[in-house]
Amino acid sequence: MVRHLFLIRRPDHPSMEYTNPELPEGINTSKQNPLKEFAILTLGMVGVLFISLTLLILLVDYFADKIPFDWERSLPVTRFLDSKNSEKLPLYLEQVSQQVIQSLDLPESMTISVHYVNSDTVNAFATLGGHIVLYRGLLEKLGYEDELSMVIAHEVAHIKYRHPILSASHGVVTGLVLSFIGLSSGDGVVSDLLGSVGMATMIKYSRDYEYQADSDAVESLIRIYGHADGAMGLFNIFDSAKGDIGTVEFLSTHPLTKNRITQVGTMIEGRNILNKNDMIPLPQAFKDGLKQP
Repeated sequence: MVRHLFLIRRPDHPSMEYTNPELPEGINTSKQNPLKEFAILTLGMVGVLFISLTLLILLVDYFADKIPFDWERSLPVTRFLDSKNSEKLPLYLEQVSQQVIQSLDLPESMTISVHYVNSDTVNAFATLGGHIVLYRGLLEKLGYEDELSMVIAHEVAHIKYRHPILSASHGVVTGLVLSFIGLSSGDGVVSDLLGSVGMATMIKYSRDYEYQADSDAVESLIRIYGHADGAMGLFNIFDSAKGDIGTVEFLSTHPLTKNRITQVGTMIEGRNILNKNDMIPLPQAFKDGLKQP
């Protein structure tokens, strides 16, 4: 096939001229520093991710809170608890637990199961279905019933506000979003950065839950003992055992101990409650019963 090119000369431009100027240097190069462009783009993505996750978590909170507690209670959670070292709840521990539970004004449909694990682990936690687990390692560090009540009240407050199922829902949503981002971006550095932002968003809610549980636990102590010295005693034990040197709250799922002490101190001042009250020592028989397996 023969192709013909035609140049049509318009009558009103009889002498049209064609030029081929040399292109200036750097015409395809941005005048802005590429690192600055990368920083702006990254910050924009971080901001969008933070806002999106926050909105998603608020949406999840709205629906997760509507899940019937009976359904949560039916989950086979006890299969995953430490059954190897689980023991029957000591009578004194059961009595203190019931006293604390009754002080927290739980919904009628909400039941609490307290578990005792004979392990060196210094911990206590609340999980799905209204289960609370107390480890011997933590109980051995306590000297007073007030401190024990603070531990139990803090964990019961987590159940009261449905924190376990809310946290589990946050984990699922955040995991799905970060998985999608990881598959979409294809850039390891960007994925890691956005993943860190997602985790920071999630643990921020975790810290808020801890403060809320502390607040209710302090109110429980005041109802039972007329003061909240057990809270201060417990946090001082934490502070002595672990300390917060070099720890940044932003990176932690739990508030710094000094910040928890500050919150409790503010509550005590607001309630006009005297400090340094007499606390109730733990019975020696109970302490002797906390034996290693």
